[in-house]
Amino acid sequence: MRNRTVLITEATSGIGFFTAQALMSMGARVIVTGRDEERGHEAVGELRRRAGYKQAHFFAVDHSTVGGNQDLATRVSKEFERIHVLVNNVGGLYNDRRESNDGYEATLAMDLVGPFALTEALLPALRSSAPARIVNVASAAHALWKGDPFVDLQFEESYRGFEAYARSKLLKMLWTFALARRLEGSGVVANALNPGMAWTTGTEGIARRSMPALQRLFWPVFRRMQRRGSAEKAAHASVVLASSPETASVTGTYFESNAKPKQPFAVDAGYQERAWDLAAALTAQAPTALNRRPTLEQEREQLR
Repeated sequence: MRNRTVLITEATSGIGFFTAQALMSMGARVIVTGRDEERGHEAVGELRRRAGYKQAHFFAVDHSTVGGNQDLATRVSKEFERIHVLVNNVGGLYNDRRESNDGYEATLAMDLVGPFALTEALLPALRSSAPARIVNVASAAHALWKGDPFVDLQFEESYRGFEAYARSKLLKMLWTFALARRLEGSGVVANALNPGMAWTTGTEGIARRSMPALQRLFWPVFRRMQRRGSAEKAAHASVVLASSPETASVTGTYFESNAKPKQPFAVDAGYQERAWDLAAALTAQAPTALNRRPTLEQEREQLR
């Protein structure tokens, strides 16, 4: 990984931090992102201390908005000529329904729209840096979503945190596979993974009422299992997909936490294309988008 530049989103703690640490131990130059400036600079200082060299950098960003992700891509591209690996690690599970500044349900914004906007904005840099890799952190929870993933996208009818999380991870995987097809022959590969259970600040903040019935019923047991989850171990699959020669040419594949490929739930090609179209539309029409595209209704209004 020497002379390779890796961007890892939301990597000031948890799985993202340990992904950055492992890749730095191989000689990579890492860029970590997060909302909190102070925590970000502390994380960079710790990464530099552990690696013994200074090639760790922090960029502050609000990953829940399209404009924030697009602006991040602009800032990173100005400072770094090449980006060899993008790890879309950011995500969230919220106990109560909330919206991003674009007006999108927060889980959808963090797990699909934000990563899509950032990836699209960085594609020129990734293509010019080929061979390059896109690593999308998803979850085994994607398989727990039942029914049409495109119904009530904003969870306006009823909301439960885990349901929003499972559906957003499914949509992220669907988009990943559509992205991989579009990148065939470019030298850029795109894959998704389940990092496995890890005890992080995000996991700690999950409330019982947000979870499915079985986890609510056995909540104390479930929490003990979560507390045993190591964020450092959960970074393993991300590190393998970002660095291993064995995965350099693998694309459009879902990996479990042991970094072994697995047949995913998200195999419907029609759904994959719909997920792509959804993410593209929400990105283009977001109020914070740097190059906002009018909605179909607005275009029709202009023609009247």
